[in-house]
Amino acid sequence: MILLQRLYTEPQYFEPIVFNEGINLIVGDKSEGSRKTNGVGKTMCIEFINYCLLKDKKDSRVTKIPENKFPLSVKIMLDLKINHYQLTIIRTRENPDNVIIVSDNEELFFRSIPDASKYLQNLLYINQPNKSVFPSFRQLLAPLMRDERSEFKDLVNSFDTKKRIPPDYLPHLYILGFDISIYKDYKKLFKDIENQNKLLSELNKEITENGNLNINDIRAKLNALEDEVKKLNSAIENLRTNEAFNSIHKDLTALETELETLKTRQKAIHYEIKKIETLPKPENISKTEISILYNQFKQGLGDMIEKSLSEMENFKTKIDNFRNSIVNSKLEVLQNELNQLAIKIGEKDKAYSDKIKLIDNGKVLKDLKTGISIYNRKSEELNKIRYQITSYDEAFKHRRDVLKPHLDDLKLDINRQIEDNEQIRKSFETTILDIHEIIMNSREASFNIVTKNSSTSKDYIDFQMRIKDDGSHSIERTKVFIYDVALMFNEYTKQRHPHLLIHDNIFNVDQDTLIQCLNYLSKQEEQHPTEFQYILTINRDKIENEERQNLIKLDIISHRKANFTKSNRFLGIEYKEK
Repeated sequence: MILLQRLYTEPQYFEPIVFNEGINLIVGDKSEGSRKTNGVGKTMCIEFINYCLLKDKKDSRVTKIPENKFPLSVKIMLDLKINHYQLTIIRTRENPDNVIIVSDNEELFFRSIPDASKYLQNLLYINQPNKSVFPSFRQLLAPLMRDERSEFKDLVNSFDTKKRIPPDYLPHLYILGFDISIYKDYKKLFKDIENQNKLLSELNKEITENGNLNINDIRAKLNALEDEVKKLNSAIENLRTNEAFNSIHKDLTALETELETLKTRQKAIHYEIKKIETLPKPENISKTEISILYNQFKQGLGDMIEKSLSEMENFKTKIDNFRNSIVNSKLEVLQNELNQLAIKIGEKDKAYSDKIKLIDNGKVLKDLKTGISIYNRKSEELNKIRYQITSYDEAFKHRRDVLKPHLDDLKLDINRQIEDNEQIRKSFETTILDIHEIIMNSREASFNIVTKNSSTSKDYIDFQMRIKDDGSHSIERTKVFIYDVALMFNEYTKQRHPHLLIHDNIFNVDQDTLIQCLNYLSKQEEQHPTEFQYILTINRDKIENEERQNLIKLDIISHRKANFTKSNRFLGIEYKEK
């Protein structure tokens, strides 16, 4: 059992809120000058409780309060009992991952939320023999402290609808008497199959080049490639094992080296010729241009220039002829060398081929070095495709022969559990019908636990609950209320239930339904005053008329643990969340 006792801070930033067994109301009320009852801090008060109960910092609205309004170093504290253990949980926003738990006047410091959660979990299941088959501390709290932003639309999913957190059946199944180790195994195995499907999809894309090829065509290519590599390998091995190979191996190696040197020189000559061919041609200057230039110099320099124009022309001609002679001579030398290299390369190639034919007859290999290069490339391609196909086949067989049969076995175990728990289900359904009759004056309701046929569904189990006229927003909220309180009060489910339930603004329903729900809770408190704790946030304007008319049997004033208004907010401040 979990019993909350007091919420407060050090230093004090709001009046400590003391909780008792039974019904506890946190009320939003009107104040002088304002008739509004929303935005006064009811939900934030619940967020502070949740923060002390180890809600993750990234999901908590407590961390969004501006620092200048509420210092990070403030200690947020919650006194509570878990079973018979008196505790105080302390967290700050400055170090949100650190938790202090005071137990029997001893301070225990935890450096992480999971460590603190594990400690509280051990206290919660202190009398149970095997703690590995239970929900974690935070898992179990999820259906007991529904987020207002869940809009109370779903029996199982109690989280903010915008966060798209998948539903978690484990705490519900645990309270309903199931051995959840089987369902845990199912969830883990389903995840393994999802990962295997992802692996198969990625391998298929890689093998088929994003679906452009057929995987069976790749298998055919693999067979052809294996044959090709086998023949290449055989030819190379025949060369190596041939008696004549050893005798001519040195000759082959020498020829390869000589060919490599000759081909390198051949490339260098081609490059030099190309450079010469790209040199600019001698500029063709007309006699008229030379005459003009000559006269300009002669006028400026007088008798210093004595050479005639004809001498200038002869001089230019000599220079051009000299340049052309050098270039042409160089080109001729390079071209002759290139021709000689081509002859030598041809001779060496023929000599190499002749030696290869001595041992291979020219059937497979024309060039040992090239053959080995082709063999290595083909072998690499073969090994890659073979690895991909083998990985695909092994993953497919593992999914087909191991994972899926195991999943089917777990489905059978879950079905057997549903049958074995039929007595609990019937009793729970009867409790739902009893509550439904009180609230809605009808027994037109049902609750069933079924399994899903879809192979793609992550959750094999499904809860099917119907109440009268369900489907509308307000009726769905009523359905969630009936389900939650039935879990807390049913003779079987209350054995595993922590006896704590917190509803933040659930009663956005019609007035008659609201009255009947509160009256039902009041009756439960009269009959079982110490067996549960129910904390409810509610706006006073929703119930004040019914109070005056004495339609509500619950004493609102005596059950009110906090009363917030626009002028008396929860933290005493007005702010915008950062």
